[in-house]
Amino acid sequence: MLRSLRLRFELPLFALGTLLALGACDPGSQFPKYEQGGKASTGTGGVGTSAVGGSGGTAAGGIAGTSGSAGTSGVGGSAAGGASGSAGAGGSGGTAGSDMGGNAGSSGSAGEPGLGLLGAPLTFAPTAEGFGINVVLEAGDPETLRARVRAEGAEAWSEPKEPVVLASDLAEFHFDGLDAGTRYDYRIVASAEGAEAESAEESEELLYEGSVVTQRPKGTAFSFAMLSDSHIGANLAYHNQGDETILQTVGAQIAEMSPDFIVNLGDMLDFHEYGFNSPPPDGSVTRLAYLNYRWGLGDALGKGAHFATIGNWDGENGDYPAEAIAWSREQRLLYMPGPKPTTYPEGGNAWEDYYAFTWGDALFVVLNVMTYTPTPHLLSFEPGVPDDWTLGAEQLEFLEKTLKNATSKWRFLVIHHAVGGAAGDAINAAYGRGGGQAANVGEQAIVHQLMLEHGVQIFFYGHDHVFTDMVVDGIHYTEPGSAGAIWMFSGAETGYTQYWAESGWGRVDVTPDDVRVQFIGSAGTVIYEYTIE
Repeated sequence: MLRSLRLRFELPLFALGTLLALGACDPGSQFPKYEQGGKASTGTGGVGTSAVGGSGGTAAGGIAGTSGSAGTSGVGGSAAGGASGSAGAGGSGGTAGSDMGGNAGSSGSAGEPGLGLLGAPLTFAPTAEGFGINVVLEAGDPETLRARVRAEGAEAWSEPKEPVVLASDLAEFHFDGLDAGTRYDYRIVASAEGAEAESAEESEELLYEGSVVTQRPKGTAFSFAMLSDSHIGANLAYHNQGDETILQTVGAQIAEMSPDFIVNLGDMLDFHEYGFNSPPPDGSVTRLAYLNYRWGLGDALGKGAHFATIGNWDGENGDYPAEAIAWSREQRLLYMPGPKPTTYPEGGNAWEDYYAFTWGDALFVVLNVMTYTPTPHLLSFEPGVPDDWTLGAEQLEFLEKTLKNATSKWRFLVIHHAVGGAAGDAINAAYGRGGGQAANVGEQAIVHQLMLEHGVQIFFYGHDHVFTDMVVDGIHYTEPGSAGAIWMFSGAETGYTQYWAESGWGRVDVTPDDVRVQFIGSAGTVIYEYTIE
């Protein structure tokens, strides 16, 4: 049984309705498509501002869009009335959305058969020879999808590749035999059944075109983007969670940059709706939150591979019951896949929640402080102590081995927060705040010593929702802001004397000669930068 939720906020009636509409599910099961009606979650005016939701939203099979919270009317609804969901692929008309003080939206009309993607595909685990593409559908059969690739600037596309179908709305493609350090264009298309071989490409329906870079060899320059703490929930109408419009802004800026890849430093998701740092009620909620996060990043996902770090709001904390960790983990493996233990020579674990890889002249070691710490850290509810944080014996051994074997000039650690804490007060210190201030606290002292012994230059982290950089014994402890969090923590809470309480992201440019780190605010301007040589 799950432990009691540590509720801080009263659950709104529309959120309860959403949960009833979703129903319970087994971890890893094949979910029906968008049974909530409006693609990913409810919103003001009946799915009007929901993730991937225009007014009314679509629903596979014509299921009605759930009603929005009070506000401006959605299309087909008035006042706070929810607009109806239009029919899904080949479905019958949706029923009218219920109202929340306004009139019900009108019934949806029957839809036409067809395919539709939910946002941009996610590219993942790029190696010197290939990469994966993970595609979510809002309507249609994933079996009918195909993918083609070509080197950037080439004319001819590869033969269409058939997908591996992982769920009723999810297709995955894996390409290999490619060239290292090369940007490849890719296309996701609807297959042209029955077409002549010479005309198949022309008769395909183009659903998305993006690009991805294969692993860079040593001696080559590259750039990557870092973001943290987007805090995106399953229900975007809920108030006490991340602001998806900030994530959209950051995503658009990253897409314009077109980096080799994106690293998220944790707290991609948020489940405040169900309690303070409590697990979501089942895996279907985690799934919707991941879909909303993917939608919010937009074309940034379509132009660069994504690497994830586990944060304390991502549903996999070590003090949760095993079943709760499992259902969020299963959804991450489906909808936010990462490197497997065999993807890179540096390895990782089977759950893809800590791993390492080399890119150009840089080693990245991505760690997970959340799942392997068995004790709760819940601010004033159940604070714990800073010394409780741990990577666990196996992960710490992995870190030590990886750093001992490192040959790259540049070496970076990536984690949600330090394996300890030293902040403005005892409660926030126990919560893992403080970055470099905690360099010699608890197990972080061991990590810091390993970094000193093996030449790590930067410790990238999130959690505190501000931009800050602190140099401890020559090592930069760098936090690149937050990309959606609505809570900006003060110096009294974090203990920082120099920081920028703004939303945004980080850009990192790596060459064989130097590394430049820039803090970029949500307005697109550089707030701060430094260079190491």
